[in-house]
Amino acid sequence: MSDANHEDLSLAIRSVRAAASLLRSKPQGKATVDAIIGREWKVRADRDLEAVILQVLMEGSKYPVLTEESGHRAGVGERQWLVDPLDGSANFSRGLPFYAISVGLWQGTLPLLGVVLEIPTERLFCGIVGKGAWCNDEPIWRSPEDCPLPAQSIFCTGLPIGLDHSVKELHGLVEPLRRFGKTRMLGSAALMLCYVASGQADSYWERQIALWDVGAALAIVQAAGGCTRIGEVGETWRLDVEAAGREELLMSEVIRR
Repeated sequence: MSDANHEDLSLAIRSVRAAASLLRSKPQGKATVDAIIGREWKVRADRDLEAVILQVLMEGSKYPVLTEESGHRAGVGERQWLVDPLDGSANFSRGLPFYAISVGLWQGTLPLLGVVLEIPTERLFCGIVGKGAWCNDEPIWRSPEDCPLPAQSIFCTGLPIGLDHSVKELHGLVEPLRRFGKTRMLGSAALMLCYVASGQADSYWERQIALWDVGAALAIVQAAGGCTRIGEVGETWRLDVEAAGREELLMSEVIRR
């Protein structure tokens, strides 16, 4: 891997650490919810953390940036930062311990690297595709031979705001979910993907999830040797995503049977 990838990974880590430091400096307690628009929750910390991350990234690189809060910022080059300052905002607002800071770098439709900080535990997941993945500096790797069969596996998914929540749509999930041993909906796509990368879960699938929610963690899954499938990115930056420790655990494989 090029030195540029390592330098960019270091920059992403610095941005995530800076945001986490700001969050720790704030008084602890119930988070301020700025708005609930449909199924989307916005908390004040989203904007505060994004500002810190953007400052660090823009001081260290000229790449374009796509963020959850402020959208697309123009830049130079084919690479693009993907930033979710607080993935799992609703969890954070209620004290549920599944929320993270996520910064990834893609080139076109290809993940290059990613950093995800699990804030409650301070576990830092990071990876460079083709080089390796780590959790708190310890290597993580998914060997297909070590992955369980679907009936013994843990499957993660969610119901993002971009999904049609109609009865027909939800009923379509029932039969596929029956094929897996356990199903978890944890409210943070970035963390669920990192759990697949580290072996805490085995498969992840989500429809019409935002690109910034999964950009960093998809790179980490690939860097850890996992399998991913990425759908076409829509005009609102939403796409279908799946990842697993081995190909037989991808949701699309189960649906086709």
